[in-house]
Order: sequence, then C-alpha cells, then structure tokens
Amino acid sequence: MAKAAHKVYFTRHGETVWNVENKICGMTDSPLTEKGRTQARELGEKLRASGLRIDEILYSPLSRAADTARAIAEATGIPARCEPRLREQCFGRYEGTPRDGEEFRISKTHFADRYSGGESMMQLAQRIYNLLDELRADTDKTYLLVAHNGIARVVQSYFYDMTNEEYAAAGIKNCAFVEFTF
Repeated sequence: MAKAAHKVYFTRHGETVWNVENKICGMTDSPLTEKGRTQARELGEKLRASGLRIDEILYSPLSRAADTARAIAEATGIPARCEPRLREQCFGRYEGTPRDGEEFRISKTHFADRYSGGESMMQLAQRIYNLLDELRADTDKTYLLVAHNGIARVVQSYFYDMTNEEYAAAGIKNCAFVEFTF
C-alpha cells in the first residue's frame, strides 16, 4: 500500500553579514544582520497567520539558521530541534571568497570536487537525500526545514529533475518559503 502524499516546507535563514558582503558562508558561522532577524520574525508571524499545519521545525546547527528557526518557533509555537544534516555544505577554500567568483561558479558544476578540504556536492546530496527519505516515510508529520542556500538546491533536486547547470544556478532568497509534496 502506497504512503499518503504529504508536504515538507523549506526556508533559508535570514540575511547574514556575509550575505551583505557577497561572501560564501558555507560552514563558516556568519551571524544574522538586524534585517535577517526581522525577516525571521516576519516569516514566523506570516506562518502563524497562515494557519498552515506544521508539526515540527528542523534546523541547521549553524547560528544563522538556528536563530531564524528560534524566531519562527517563538512566533508560531511550533516545536523546533536541531538537525545536524541540515548544516550548509563545507566549501573549503572558497569560504569567505566572493559568491560570484568565476572559479567558484565553475566549480559548483563539478559534483565530486571537495574544494580542497571541503565537502563534495555528492556527499552533501547523500546526507540531505537520506534525511528527505526519512521525512517522506514519516507521513504523520509535516516539517519546516530551516537551512541554507546550498541545502535549498539539493532539496529542489530531490523533488524535480534538474540539469547540472540548473542545479548550480538554483537557490532561494533569505527567508523565502517553499512547499514540496512527497
């Protein structure tokens, strides 16, 4: 018997200092700006007013996502817990460098590249796909995932066919809210 279709929601953390400075954050813990904290509170208020059923918030251990998740939980009353697999990809030597650097843009299409000490796209996809497989099997709960732009790309690729170029170019804005159906 097939499992019932259900949803999972995703948001990216609020704006960070390094987002403003156009730097690659990765595993480096860049804090939220005041605008980022406001974005998180506003998203929480919108979710509370929406009436959407969300049973639990799962968030990345990096402070920018954890602080965003806590603001949403405070506004909505939804329980939240850290999910280590939602941490951003480790971009190794690219962390702290310009997000729009030509070398980084090209390297994002090399899925086995570990960026000199980082984590490959293949490794990232394995941990996120494993998590999504678990959430897919848990048909009794609806989750909100609070994570990062790199995680957003992988989540999107789990639900939709994408070319390598589409994957490398994919992403969402800070505190954008996306719905996926299993």
